Amino acid sequence: MIYSEEKSGGLALPLIVILLAIAGILAVLVATGGRHSSTTGRVWVPQAQSQGSGQ
Repeated sequence: MIYSEEKSGGLALPLIVILLAIAGILAVLVATGGRHSSTTGRVWVPQAQSQGSGQ
């Protein structure tokens, strides 16, 4: 029974570290995404109409 109590206590530290890492990643995404939210993720792709006019 001593071992089961130590295992449950050892599980808390990795969970706290994982939760802090997730919170840090979310904080960075919110801080960087708030500045240029309207242009983020947009890619310009040329239309295929220009290929037909060359023939």
